[in-house]
Amino acid sequence: MTVHVRPTEAELGAAVAEAARSVLETMFFAEVEACAPLTAEQQQNMTGVAVQFDGGMRGEFLIGFDPRVAGVLASGFLGADEADVSPAEVEQVLCETANMICGAALSHIEAEDHMRLGTPGPADAASGFASGGWLQEFFVTPDGNIVTGVRLG
Repeated sequence: MTVHVRPTEAELGAAVAEAARSVLETMFFAEVEACAPLTAEQQQNMTGVAVQFDGGMRGEFLIGFDPRVAGVLASGFLGADEADVSPAEVEQVLCETANMICGAALSHIEAEDHMRLGTPGPADAASGFASGGWLQEFFVTPDGNIVTGVRLG
């Protein structure tokens, strides 16, 4: 019988922070640093993506990107000029980014269990984070801020 031990907030936060840094630096060549928590106003216009997950743990992952960061990440990932990347392509890249970060973080915490990730989709980052219960990590890049959040339930 497998005993599931719920990770501590510190373990979960560290796993998400490391996954975000790793994915953003290796897949997008983005310079990423942890930063002080952002206010609700600073998160207001962020483009968001949510991913539901279950298996050994059940919950939701939410990530918010400043609009400028979203465009820069998408153009870098696609190898195209930012002006040539459509809003639909930006959305697809951000969904894949959320999927990669969430998957990497959960595989670090739940190495022995089979985790299932839902299909990433657009979300209102500001209202999602305002709903409470999120363990958030905050990052700054030369092009703006990124906020990750995870909540178990």
